Amino acid sequence: MQVFHEILADRYLLFLADSQPSPAASDSLERCLLQAWRSRKPSVWVDCSRLHALAAAHYELLLRYHQRLRRRGQQLVLCQLSAPLQRAFEQLTDDLRPLLVPAPTAEGGALA
Repeated sequence: MQVFHEILADRYLLFLADSQPSPAASDSLERCLLQAWRSRKPSVWVDCSRLHALAAAHYELLLRYHQRLRRRGQQLVLCQLSAPLQRAFEQLTDDLRPLLVPAPTAEGGALA
C-alpha cells in the first residue's frame, strides 16, 4: 500500500492506494498515522478511494489509531471506502468504529 499525506488547516489527510507490497512500505501507514496523531489536528481523514483491499494488519492499525485519537478528542474519518471495506468497518460496534463517510452515489450525489 502507498500512503500519501497532506496537512490542511483543519485536518490531516491521508490517501491510501493499492500497490505491490514491499518491506520498506510496510510501516508507512503507521508512520503517517503517528505524524497525524502528533499534529493534533481535530480530525484525521483517510481517503480510501484508490484502495480495493486492506491487509488485516492495516485494518487493526486503523482501529488502534481510532481509539488513540478518540482518547485525545480527535477523530478518525474513513471516506470513499469500497463496498467490502465499508462492510468490514460497519460490522464493528459504534464505539470501535471510526466515522465512515460514504462514497458519492453513481448519480453524482454529494458526500454525506
